[in-house]
Amino acid sequence: MEKSEIITLFERYKRRECTAEEIRLLQEWLDRGEFGADRISQEEIRDDFKLLEARLPLRRSEKTRRLYRRIAGYAASIALVLGIAYYYYPFGSSTPPDGTTPVALQALEPGSNKAILQRSDGTSVVLDTLTQDRLVNIDGAWVKLTTDGQLIYQAGQASGTAKQNQIITPKGGQYEVRLADGTQVWLNAGSKLSFFNNYDNQPERHVALEGEAYFKVSKNADQPFVVSVNDQHVKVLGTEFNVNAYGDNTYIKTSLVEGSVLFNESRLKPGESAIYSDEKVRVIEENMDDIIAWKNGYFVFFEESLEEVMKKISRWYDIDVSFADEGAKSILFGGSISKYENASQVFKMIEKAGDVKITVQNRKVIVNKVQTTKESKI
Repeated sequence: MEKSEIITLFERYKRRECTAEEIRLLQEWLDRGEFGADRISQEEIRDDFKLLEARLPLRRSEKTRRLYRRIAGYAASIALVLGIAYYYYPFGSSTPPDGTTPVALQALEPGSNKAILQRSDGTSVVLDTLTQDRLVNIDGAWVKLTTDGQLIYQAGQASGTAKQNQIITPKGGQYEVRLADGTQVWLNAGSKLSFFNNYDNQPERHVALEGEAYFKVSKNADQPFVVSVNDQHVKVLGTEFNVNAYGDNTYIKTSLVEGSVLFNESRLKPGESAIYSDEKVRVIEENMDDIIAWKNGYFVFFEESLEEVMKKISRWYDIDVSFADEGAKSILFGGSISKYENASQVFKMIEKAGDVKITVQNRKVIVNKVQTTKESKI
């Protein structure tokens, strides 16, 4: 598209006049990363990029995904947006069009690397208090505890009978575990993984999950790797996949990035997700970059209900969310943002895109639906 055409589309999108085809063209332009050449400040780029993320259900291309980490390299990225919108207010203005004064949202820091390791006898080790790397013996196995959020079981260093350990991430926490067989597991906030400290002489490498985790399984054709979630099982030999099985979900979802997995009786191909709900399994194609965005440091929402969006946000920022208006739960939302932003920035993005007002009181967050002009006339 020509520069003038892109500007026209942004203008129409701002006024909510775009057709589905025009939205698709904007999405493709963002995915390709073919941006203009005008130079603007880094702060303006960052702010306007968040605006686009808040309004469009972005599928991050590799170019756009690197924006937060290499912002200086994209000084031209969002030049076309300037003069069109600035957080939906006239450029340079701090007052919304309705004349009201915006109220600052309370700062809530993002989550971090923290977890608890539970031994087989029930005693625990708090992992986020480490000031230096340590090598310790846990139930007869040597384990390296690192200051950057890793728990590494040393291969071939266990003695005696295999013991079951657990790693638990609280709300606002995440952690990485390397099992004795070399399999890497990234645990999302509010999750628990049960596993053995060695898998010698066992027919299967069995783990149990509550919450969400990304697995990069070490290949071993003679010893399948099995993830149990409630009464459901994911069986693999060596592959990369994500399992989402939080207790407050109405479903269990397994998403395959590489290799092959067997979920109950459904064999998945890369790019497919199996969703178990109401005692049935359905397989769909999905963008795996979006599914594992949490592992790579981002929130990515694609036409998700605001209720589901706020569940994910509440786990990471360790907050309690309630909806003053039940109708707000079903609002569909699309966007993406770094999960290492302060929560106030995430809430601002949602407010601009979702016709809602978010109020923060300590660690309690209340979501209200904003009455639109159209609704007020009814």
